[in-house]
Amino acid sequence: MSEKLVLDLETQKDFNEVEGRRPELLGVSVVGIYRYSTDRYDTYVEAELPALATVLKQADLVVGFNINRFDLPVLAPHLPYPAASIPTLDILDEVVKHLGHRVSLDSIGQATLGRGKTGHGLDALKWYKEGKMDLIKQYCLDDVRLTKDVYEYGKQHGKLFATSRFGGDKLQISVVFPERKQDLATITKLLSEAFDKRLQVQMEYLSQSVASGSSQERVRLVDIYYVRDPYFEAYCHTRKDIRQFRIDRVLDLKPTWKRYSVPVGFVPTSIAE
Repeated sequence: MSEKLVLDLETQKDFNEVEGRRPELLGVSVVGIYRYSTDRYDTYVEAELPALATVLKQADLVVGFNINRFDLPVLAPHLPYPAASIPTLDILDEVVKHLGHRVSLDSIGQATLGRGKTGHGLDALKWYKEGKMDLIKQYCLDDVRLTKDVYEYGKQHGKLFATSRFGGDKLQISVVFPERKQDLATITKLLSEAFDKRLQVQMEYLSQSVASGSSQERVRLVDIYYVRDPYFEAYCHTRKDIRQFRIDRVLDLKPTWKRYSVPVGFVPTSIAE
């Protein structure tokens, strides 16, 4: 059974209390998650993190906001495997790709959903020192709910909104939130191996038309002619033509045992240009 999660956490300390702004030294007070497989919200305190590690290990995708640069580095000392091995979708990373700068979850929530965060991280730090764990759990799960709803909106509409730093206008942010089946490193490795062996591959591909909401994911059979991250070129048996694809839009990839040959004289687009 596939497992997709939304995750947020609160720490025991802030960066002013640790050396060198190192997130792995902040400590974990509470982790909150939403599990799509069971439609439930759960929290984990520090002593329960081994159980959380098992859940994360089984996840096909973990959604978060700034999860790659904050949440997972904070969790890393408590995991028996590399935190980087967890397949993630970081909403903030996708926003920065479009805007070129960071914005807060509160800003996106307010502009997109009409509601933002229910508190501030400094409150959670204060509650931890006071031993008010129930308040931290409630606050953390509120952030999980907000993150989940932002993710769901972006997945459905292909866009999010944020308040501008320079005025009252909303900023529109185009996003693509695929429910990836394989992590990007695996996809890239399989593509290269299939190309080296000249094996046709069957792939699930998220095209630009999918991102704009005008079509659905399509399964395609392709012969790979050239691979150079972040793109590859291949003959698409669906379109009956040579097409350029983005590696990060491939959701799933399965090599077949049918072989092909790259046409004599083929010149990749990137070289021709």
